[in-house]
Amino acid sequence: MAHLPASASDEDLINFADEWAKLMEAEDYEVAFEFTSHEPSMHWTPSLIRQVVKSYDECSASQKVTLNGKPTDVSQRKEVMRWEENRHGSIGQIWYDLNIDGYVSDLTATFDVQVGPDGLTVRLDDIHVM
Repeated sequence: MAHLPASASDEDLINFADEWAKLMEAEDYEVAFEFTSHEPSMHWTPSLIRQVVKSYDECSASQKVTLNGKPTDVSQRKEVMRWEENRHGSIGQIWYDLNIDGYVSDLTATFDVQVGPDGLTVRLDDIHVM
């Protein structure tokens, strides 16, 4: 199941990640989980995604991802890197720094971008401090 056409621009990929972040902001972890594909070795579940967010920094049960964030000692990174298709069908990666409670953080979601016959698939790879 492709998420975007093969012709998707870097801006389209960032917009896709922004839409995922909006679902995270709504704390709809089930829908956010279903919105992307997943790196099988990471064993992502909606509960694990929630746990990673809630365990970051202050470890507060009320903290959440927000689409918008004020800069702190870091600026938000939303970056797409592309390369020639490799043997796994990967053509790039998105690095997307998550805002927590309205502030930029160093908690980063990384997504692999894979090409297939029906377009591009965005696969959640990891969420960790970068």
